[in-house]
Amino acid sequence: MSEKIFYIKVGGRKIAVSEEVYLEYRHSLDREKYFMKDLKQGRVIVDQENMTVTYIPGREISYESLLEADWDFPSADRPAEDLLIRAQLMEKLEEALHILSDEEMELIQELFYLERTEREAAKLFRVSQNTVHYRKNKVLEKLKGALKKFF
Repeated sequence: MSEKIFYIKVGGRKIAVSEEVYLEYRHSLDREKYFMKDLKQGRVIVDQENMTVTYIPGREISYESLLEADWDFPSADRPAEDLLIRAQLMEKLEEALHILSDEEMELIQELFYLERTEREAAKLFRVSQNTVHYRKNKVLEKLKGALKKFF
C-alpha cells in the first residue's frame, strides 16, 4: 500500500509535501480564516422565546461599518471637557427639578419630556394656553434661580 501524497498551492503551483507539513498548512489557513472572517463579522442572535433579535458586532469592526450601523460616537469637534460639563449640568438640573411641586413637575414633563405643545398641555390640564405659557415661564424662572445657586 502506497503512502498518500499531500499537495499545497504556492504561487499557483501545486507542491508535494509531507502529511505533517500539509496539516500545519491547513491549520494556519483555518486560523487565518477565523481571524479574517469570524472575528470581523458580527452575528445576529434570535431569541424565539422572547421574540427578540440582538446584533453582536464582531470583535474587530471598521469605523465606517459602525457609522453605517448608526452607532453613536462623541463628536470630534466636541472636546471631552464639553461632554463633562454637559453631564455636570444635567446632574445639577436633576437636583433643581426636586424643588418643583408635583403640578410644576407634571407641566415640565408634559412640555419638555413628552414634547407636547402648550395647546395640547392646556387641553390636558383643562386651562387656557395662555395659562400654560405663564406657568411654564414661572417654572423655568424658578429652575433658573435654583441653577444659579449651584454655580
